[in-house]
Amino acid sequence: MPRPNRLINETSPYLLQHAHNPVDWFPWGGEAFAAATSQGKPIFLSVGYSTCYWCHVMERQCFENPSIADEMNRRFINIKVDREERPDVDQFYMTATQILTRHAGWPMSVFLTPDLKPFYAGTYFPPTDSPGRPGLPTLLRAMEDAHHNRPDEVRQTTDQLLEILHQLAEPPPPPHDLAIDADFIDRQLQRCVADFDPINGGFGSAPKFPRQTFLELLLHYCATPTGNLDFDDSRRSNRRDGFMDMIARTLDALAAGGIRDHLGGAFHRYSTDAAWIVPHFEIMLYDNAMLAWIYLESYRQTERRDHATVARGILDFILSDMTAPSGGFFTALDAETDTREGATHLWTPDEIVSALGPDDGPLFNRVYGLSDGFNFADPHHGDGVPDRNVLRLPRPVADIAGELDEPLESLENRLADMRRRLLAVRNTRPQPALDRKVLTAWNALTIRAFAFAGQLLDEPRYLDAAAKAADYLLRRHRTPDGGLIRSSRPDLDSTPAAPGAPAGAIPAFLDDYAFFMQALIALRDATGNDDWQQHAATLAMKMLDDFADPHRGGFYFSPADQTDILVRQKIATDSPLPSGNAIAASALIDLGHDDRARDILTAFASTLADNPESSSALLQVAIQYVRRLGPIPVPAGARDSDFRTLSPGALAKSVVTLSAAWSDDTTLAVRADILDGFHLNAHDTATGLRATQLSITGPAARLVESIDYPPGETRRFPFADQPLTIHEKSLTIAVRFTRPPRAPVDLSLQYQPCDTNACLPVTTQSLTVSIA
Repeated sequence: MPRPNRLINETSPYLLQHAHNPVDWFPWGGEAFAAATSQGKPIFLSVGYSTCYWCHVMERQCFENPSIADEMNRRFINIKVDREERPDVDQFYMTATQILTRHAGWPMSVFLTPDLKPFYAGTYFPPTDSPGRPGLPTLLRAMEDAHHNRPDEVRQTTDQLLEILHQLAEPPPPPHDLAIDADFIDRQLQRCVADFDPINGGFGSAPKFPRQTFLELLLHYCATPTGNLDFDDSRRSNRRDGFMDMIARTLDALAAGGIRDHLGGAFHRYSTDAAWIVPHFEIMLYDNAMLAWIYLESYRQTERRDHATVARGILDFILSDMTAPSGGFFTALDAETDTREGATHLWTPDEIVSALGPDDGPLFNRVYGLSDGFNFADPHHGDGVPDRNVLRLPRPVADIAGELDEPLESLENRLADMRRRLLAVRNTRPQPALDRKVLTAWNALTIRAFAFAGQLLDEPRYLDAAAKAADYLLRRHRTPDGGLIRSSRPDLDSTPAAPGAPAGAIPAFLDDYAFFMQALIALRDATGNDDWQQHAATLAMKMLDDFADPHRGGFYFSPADQTDILVRQKIATDSPLPSGNAIAASALIDLGHDDRARDILTAFASTLADNPESSSALLQVAIQYVRRLGPIPVPAGARDSDFRTLSPGALAKSVVTLSAAWSDDTTLAVRADILDGFHLNAHDTATGLRATQLSITGPAARLVESIDYPPGETRRFPFADQPLTIHEKSLTIAVRFTRPPRAPVDLSLQYQPCDTNACLPVTTQSLTVSIA
């Protein structure tokens, strides 16, 4: 094994994965910055995380290659960052990457000047050149040449990019007066549900994510409203019924699909297909914490015991596989085992029969879909022919019980015993790596779920787990001034009983404070112990001191005294995690700081108006506020200059001009004019890119007879492995109604614009068309 580099002294499992690379890696920090300045070298920044499949691939292909490592060491100061430990570094340079490339992903590869300014970026780079994509060695030479021999060009790029990044760090005011009220919230929700999949459940197409923040928003809307206003209006009862149907279909599909680990109880990251069959196999703490809460809340509202059972499975998995003896919760389980994605989780029918015997094995194969044929082909090895199975429930167990003439409870008990026996067999296989970091924000989401479960299900062990984890954070993630740290490694902690944060720990970010406050409030609600609220109130004061913007409202993601990020970002959109600003606002309402929450909603009103699809948590806070305290009027303000349109989301919207006209009184022609140089994916695209989809909402939706899309054109692009069906210039979609609508037609077009090299984010445009 090569001698270790500087990363050997780190605690991050991701950084330690690279500690024996021949690359002379630095961790992010002053030593690396000083070396770049003193040696006059540019910086190669590589950002990833321990369960990232393509991060592993790039390490094996490039960073373990001695000749490539030699080029990296001679030409650059090389810095490796764990995005889960330093989400601020990741967010800032990911925004830069999206602006430069209109693409995003991990590993993220960014080239910086010695003063940390980005001038070129990308994601995965292979070890050799290929059509449309340079290999890493070629790129290293080109970037070093640009830095040393074309400094004026590099400086111009960095100056322009930093100007954009500074502007994007602040939310713009709305261009016209608006009111955040019940009608505003209803309109935004209708936009958000436009891509509901009525066949498979969930929202959008492949790759398909559970979208926990949106599911929680819908559940919050559907909960029995309290307070004033017209949220109680009977006109909204049908909408609630529709939303609850979407929630039920989605949760049932998730629970039956391959995205759920049917033996262990947890959920994988996302589905690679629209029907939830084949997952991306990594298991993330935050995904499962949020899904546990959602299934519990669904059970609370509907009394569906199967949803409570799913939640118990998640929480029991976390307790058995992702909990430290000290009480903290570990971060993630890898997607691969011995370089094979999903290897631990896959089965053949013969393996099932061997494990369960000739009586139980065939029945299990029938119930869990193995009798239907193989459904998994390794995407990175083999010939692409399916040869193994992801376990799933293609049919309800009740249907099979009926066919067997066996009571459902009896069959479910037999299957539970089979799952326990198979799990014991699976546990003898090589297991995916466990990231043993304890992250404050992710632990807080999990504490919240356990507290809610303990209260709702009357399970003391769940309450005990929540309290033990909260106590761990309060003891080991606190700084002398009352603040928080981001991360710890309890398995490496030589003094686990001692109070206080480990030396050199990373200071916490907004998410850590906001999520932990929310978790402590959940513990207060579950236990009736006001001590938890007092801890939350203390953190609120520290959060206000270190993160609040007293002039424009809202909170910055990083603390005021942070010096190693060029721009402090203020963010209200969700990633897979809810927005820190939104959770901070919600917690502040619970603590009696209504005015602070109002300031946050006002500061991000334009985000809510323009991009509700990515602002579920903030929209949920708007419901929380408006139900209790009434509408929030937000005055117009001047928009900043047009360079905002260079942001990926804004650029995606600007690519398409949407219009509509009646061909006759029952046929509406919807036209999308596409900016030159871009194309849209066709409605029937078979790739992992987002298909173009038109949705009709409101009363006219019931009258839709058909939505007819024009045929697309087949083209090849460097970023795709197979030909794509696309539309260029324009496309016209015909919407046919069974009879003339009697009210204006609300429609929305969801699409993903791409150019010849990469794709922009998925976006939605809405339009209201007068009746013919």
